This record gives sequence, structure tokens and C-alpha cells, in this order.
Amino acid sequence: KEHLLKHKPCKDLKCSYCDYATYRKSDLKTHLLKHTSSKDLKCGQCDYATHNKHHLKEHLLKHKPCKDLKCSYCDYATYRKSDLKTHLLKHKSAKDLKCSHCDYATYREFNLKTHLLIHKSSKDLKCNHCDYATYRKSDLKRHLLKHKSSKDL
Repeated sequence: KEHLLKHKPCKDLKCSYCDYATYRKSDLKTHLLKHTSSKDLKCGQCDYATHNKHHLKEHLLKHKPCKDLKCSYCDYATYRKSDLKTHLLKHKSAKDLKCSHCDYATYREFNLKTHLLIHKSSKDLKCNHCDYATYRKSDLKRHLLKHKSSKDL
């Protein structure tokens, strides 16, 4: 059920304070806290304040004097473990994932899956409103929005 919400084309839950919209009730509830809750978590080094403990933790990293996570291949440094992990992928010399149809190679599974779509001969995702067809679900979703917006005019 949660996964299917991501494919919902319309974000029908709207914030009454700004133009934020979502399809998930919990996201709207979290967002509304930005407008309604007291920002009782404060940074001791500047005037930043928030209601969210995780946001304060992220903010405090910005005041860290040294970026102590260093790349062993170049002079890149960061204070976020996830940023270093993403950066290290750039140095990975062995592109282990290879396309069986051409010489394309990558180290990311998602990139290979996306690439393989270009070799697919049948465009089995078809528009119900016109003769448009594609092999990418995201392209069909984007195309369907054109029909929706033309109906709204």
C-alpha cells in the first residue's frame, strides 16, 4: 500500500499555510509542524532553531571545523558518511555490471536496469488516450500528465 502511494499522480493533501502538497498523511503531518510547533531545539553556535531532532543534528554538522571523513583516493573530505560512500563510487575502477547487448558498463545496478530499457524492442506501456507507447513507466506517467492538463484547460 505504501509503495503504491508513490505512483499516485496527484498530491491531494495540501498544506493550509503554504503550497506544499503530498499524497501521504504522515508527510503532511510532519510538514505542518514547521508552521505550528514551537522551535524549541536551538543551535548553540547560531540562531538556527527547529522542532526536529534530526534536522538539528544535520545542522550542527555545518559548524564542525574539520571534515574528518576523507577519501583515500583523492583530497575529497566530508563530515557525512553517506556523502563519502557516494563519492567513493566515482573511484570504483571495476565496473562490474555489464550490458549483454553492447559495451556499456556501470557499478550501479539501477543505471544498468535503466540502460537495458534502450535495448527492449517492444514498447509495451501504452497510453489509453492516444497512440503513444514507451518502455519506461516514468515516461508514460509524464505523458499521461499532458492529457490531464489539457482536460483542465
